[in-house]
Amino acid sequence: MIRTLCISLVVLFSVRLHGQFNFDLGDDNEVTLRFEATNHFIIMDVMFSNVLPLKFIFDTGSEHTLLFKKEYADLLGIEYDRKIPLMGSDLSQEIYGYITRGVSLTIAQSYAVKTDILVLEEDYLKLEESTGVKIDGIIGSSIFKFFVLAVNNRKGRIKFRLAESFRAPRSFQELPVTIYKNKPYINATARMGQDTIPLRLLLDTGAGLPVLLYTKTAEHLELPQKTVRGTLGTGLGGHLEGYIGRIDHFSFGEFEFPNMLSSFQELTLGNYDSLTLNRNGLIGNSVLSRFQYYIDYPRQKLYMKAKGRFRKKFRYDKSGIQIAATGRNLKDFIIQRVLINSPANDVGLRKGDVIKRIEGIPANFYSLTGINNILSGRSGRIVKLVIARDDKKIKKKIKLRQLI
Repeated sequence: MIRTLCISLVVLFSVRLHGQFNFDLGDDNEVTLRFEATNHFIIMDVMFSNVLPLKFIFDTGSEHTLLFKKEYADLLGIEYDRKIPLMGSDLSQEIYGYITRGVSLTIAQSYAVKTDILVLEEDYLKLEESTGVKIDGIIGSSIFKFFVLAVNNRKGRIKFRLAESFRAPRSFQELPVTIYKNKPYINATARMGQDTIPLRLLLDTGAGLPVLLYTKTAEHLELPQKTVRGTLGTGLGGHLEGYIGRIDHFSFGEFEFPNMLSSFQELTLGNYDSLTLNRNGLIGNSVLSRFQYYIDYPRQKLYMKAKGRFRKKFRYDKSGIQIAATGRNLKDFIIQRVLINSPANDVGLRKGDVIKRIEGIPANFYSLTGINNILSGRSGRIVKLVIARDDKKIKKKIKLRQLI
């Protein structure tokens, strides 16, 4: 069971949202935004409506800016223009959001924008449970569609620059990118068995996984022989269910990933295939964070340079449990799901068990990320847990092993 997040949103009809920008590029013709990298997400401080400090994910895979918690907008007396239908994570459940016009946002204390946003009717995503950190919304790509973005994960910064003042860096590989509805897509290739499969993939910093592929959206794009079924992430209306497996070889441009860890989703599209099948999947921030890169939105170019972590193996869960962070300060850890035929299942762990101690240390000394890192450790490691179940404390030992 892999602990990643993929945020899914489909707006059921064309929505025109606008924005006005107000910032000083200075003598260098650029503005720098600082961010915190957590669970493979880019998280920024946002001052909402000039008074409320919030945390938003920087998401190249979302066209619109979203506020998850309607109670914040209600508290500030923000008026709604209209209610619109959205599509849930399985493309079958219709849920709702509200358009609100001209909301003031100040991003990372540097970038002021007055923009239209979508406010969810309910907090369908509940990202705190999946990530263990406070997240209130998404900064969508329409806010930065006129600029060249320079993303440096190691330094925790994004730079905005006007296209006319940008010069392509010589040491970076140039790749063509297609901008559709303000979102960037690139061509990639997967090799599975004897088949080489051309792919069109969304570059999605709002997905904390390596690669997600939609089966049957390209010839020979099928599930690998060995997979693990589990929750891929969170979408509007519920969890995204799918499979984790490996691709024999994955590449884009000159960058190659042998034996690539990948997620697979089988879509039941019905009447909504035109909304989704403009791509075969996405490249998530677990891959993108291994690069320094520029996205030139106006010229539709991508420039990438691999960093030191490029060759490092992708970590994944070796215990078979999915954990939710709840309670005050998100320090109560509850097992949400146990994978069949996994180390956790072998020792009798159950859904609803509360983790009280890990390796002899109280669980509230850890973050959710820290716990997940322990459970993604080397195969053969013994992890000692104390769990609470029916008012009893029970000791368990999990021997981690490779599941994929």
